[in-house]
Amino acid sequence: MKKYLTVINVYWQRALAYRSVIIAYRVGEMAEVIILILMWTSIYGKQDVIKGFTLPEMITYVLIGNLFSVITRNFLTNVVAHDIKDGRLSSFLLQPISYFNFILSRELGRLSFAFFVSVSSQVVIILFFLNRFIFNSDIIYLSVILIMIILAFITELLISYLIGLIAFWADEVDGIYTTVDRLRKFFSGGYFPLNFLPPVFVTASFSLPFAYSFFVPAQLYLKKIDISAGIRGIFIQLIWIALLYGIIQLLWRKGLKKYEGVGI
Repeated sequence: MKKYLTVINVYWQRALAYRSVIIAYRVGEMAEVIILILMWTSIYGKQDVIKGFTLPEMITYVLIGNLFSVITRNFLTNVVAHDIKDGRLSSFLLQPISYFNFILSRELGRLSFAFFVSVSSQVVIILFFLNRFIFNSDIIYLSVILIMIILAFITELLISYLIGLIAFWADEVDGIYTTVDRLRKFFSGGYFPLNFLPPVFVTASFSLPFAYSFFVPAQLYLKKIDISAGIRGIFIQLIWIALLYGIIQLLWRKGLKKYEGVGI
């Protein structure tokens, strides 16, 4: 455990060295959120309610949903893919250290500063729209949301790691990652609330893991879905985590045979 904490600390320090890049990237994201809020404000015009959302509810949905999104986001795919393609994986095969545990620790270290900047900037935006932001102080709902976001963070890490492992068989994974990322944003409700879509899409999204990093916790925050639906969502997340972990173990064993067959 101590060696993995050391890894986290090392990559936290490295992230600090590139803090200007992280801050610049986040400024662009802040602008995107503000533009989205202004767009919805324009769409509402003099309308009080659209698809069951008042304008303050929509603004809160965008703000709190994006906060959840930046908390669960990671960039693990490129790290894993480059380690495989560049041969850096070989050093781990010769050492008594789990690559899976190491890479997750490294990503936690890399994400720590980015996480701090992202959350801080999102809070700043919330403060800017404070007069239209809806607060939820219900401890039961907030507890379920917290568990859901933690599980969503783990799920997103596993999905990114899984895509990265495709580098055992493909020269590039960027196209696959981009496709999955766009599907994730669509089915998570990142473009607009999922209940703007036909019911079949909402049902499908609830069966996938993506909605639990944005739409479902945001809906819980607004109390637009019952707490029991949140608890069911947590069980679905646990099933996905177990499924993804099993697929990762399978692909790792098969990919490693191919990797060692080529030679390390």
